[in-house]
Amino acid sequence: MDKVMDQPELAESLTMDRFLGGSLSVTQPRDGFRAGSDAVLLAAAVEAKHGVTLLDVGTGVGTAGLCALHRLGGCTLWGIELQPELAALAIKNADANGLAEKMRIIEADIGDRKSFTGHKGPGDKPFLEAGFDHVFTNPPFYGKGRGRDAKTTGRTLARMEGSVPLQDWLQFCVARTKPKGTVTVIHRAERLHEILALLSSGCGSLKVIPLWPEAGAAAKRVIVQGIKGDKGPLELTAGLVLHETGGKPTEAAECISRFGATFTDVLSQ
Repeated sequence: MDKVMDQPELAESLTMDRFLGGSLSVTQPRDGFRAGSDAVLLAAAVEAKHGVTLLDVGTGVGTAGLCALHRLGGCTLWGIELQPELAALAIKNADANGLAEKMRIIEADIGDRKSFTGHKGPGDKPFLEAGFDHVFTNPPFYGKGRGRDAKTTGRTLARMEGSVPLQDWLQFCVARTKPKGTVTVIHRAERLHEILALLSSGCGSLKVIPLWPEAGAAAKRVIVQGIKGDKGPLELTAGLVLHETGGKPTEAAECISRFGATFTDVLSQ
């Protein structure tokens, strides 16, 4: 048993949760920001070839990255996390799931270039000079002053924009992406217009995947993906209905959440 779980006062503040039908175990704060379906859905939108590099910006305890690597075992992933306690848990989770050699966690602030000093990216380049084949992110959902503070500081930092507004967050993601690489974002549907405007300056072939809570309901989440430097048109996909009436997951959503299917898999059926 690891040192964290050997200390009762620390162990009581954490939970162990299972993802992808129990294939992944994730330790995370009991009362802080907790990863859930958004992380799984974000990972399911990332398509990658063997041997390429992935970057998860705002990785938290590593859930989205773990889900991506579970399916894309031949890839290497870097994760950036501001909060030290979450970065430590991401490292712990990578080790617990046998992915420590494929997952590199960097504790840094994307709004402070100096915080990346000494960190390396692909090809052993200084991190901010390196490029990644696929960058994905689940940014804070609420603009500064547009939401209430959460019960814990950690959850507030994860939910609400602080010193890095959405514009700067997405610009950082695009800057870290190689030409013809992809940038993938999950966010609230009401901010779709901002995301499209921000990504379109550096990306093309933008694809929007609405996530409907149930058939006939307005989408609350969207996934947006673009190709850096591409000039292709915008595509609005059929999207994914997450639940049947009554709350049971749809078959397509179940394929993603339990069996690690991708959006390409379920939307092409």
